Amino acid sequence: EAEHPDWVTPDSPTQRAGAKAADRFDKIRHPAPILSLANAFGADDARAWLERIAKIDDRVEKAKFVVEPKIDGLSVVLHYRDGVFVQGATRGDGEVGEDITSNLRTIRSIPLRIPVNSDQSSVIRVPKYLVVRGEAYLPIKEFDELNRKLEEAGEKTYLNPRNTAAGSLRQLDPVLTASRPLTILVYQIIYSDGGKIPTSQWEILEYLKALGFPITDVAKRFNKLEDAIAYTETWNEGRDKLPYEADGMVIKIDDLNLAAELGFVGKDPRGAIAFKFPAREVTTTLNDIGVAIGRTGVLTPYAMLEPVEIGGVVVERATLHNF
Repeated sequence: EAEHPDWVTPDSPTQRAGAKAADRFDKIRHPAPILSLANAFGADDARAWLERIAKIDDRVEKAKFVVEPKIDGLSVVLHYRDGVFVQGATRGDGEVGEDITSNLRTIRSIPLRIPVNSDQSSVIRVPKYLVVRGEAYLPIKEFDELNRKLEEAGEKTYLNPRNTAAGSLRQLDPVLTASRPLTILVYQIIYSDGGKIPTSQWEILEYLKALGFPITDVAKRFNKLEDAIAYTETWNEGRDKLPYEADGMVIKIDDLNLAAELGFVGKDPRGAIAFKFPAREVTTTLNDIGVAIGRTGVLTPYAMLEPVEIGGVVVERATLHNF
């Protein structure tokens, strides 16, 4: 390629890294809204969610459900034209994100061309234009190893994998991103033009896997919500067995046409809900109580705590709201 620059293709392994540092990130408008999720804090909340949407469409009562992990990473959007990765962006505000294509190229688990297995090209017709969504993250094991190396070098260590992953992907210099052991799991098709796309979430995961995208290996499909809830609750204690940080599991209606017809509440689709894990708890010492004086003279007490780390965040103060 050095001798024949015109031979360089977008999916060449040499294009993984080496891009020049950017001055800034350009803005990208997503082809469809990149939505967030409403939360359920326990089984009762999940049942209430089902009751609400069943009132909108009674087909919900016979729906199947897919449960997937809610990875605590950075949501990214990947664009493929004629099977070649051409652009990648952050979620941003759900409508507009930042162009981080050069940084995403450095993540080796992101295929630069699909299908990855050339034998599948005769079986799967790849859409002319395909946009998928995934979660970029730093595996816990790799995060711990990164911190160990930084500590040995006498450099500042990082607090948690999520912030480290987000910061790594928003570096203006892709070389810095390439030095971080980032990976990704893909779970949604945002937009497609051409080709036949499955209409169930479970089949979407299988389709993405066949194209060569990495997908979760703990997703399961259930015929009843109660079974989905039971499976989700097994991860309350088992969350530490996951190789990545996760703050819950996502319960989705498997029928994507039904999910789409249910519509949205604000930026939250009615067809899915985030079943959050119980909050982590730690014990620390209350050293003192201070009082903050607001602009209008309102007094708000706050606790001054012995610094304590929880979920990768150091907490030193906590609002007490009122006397």
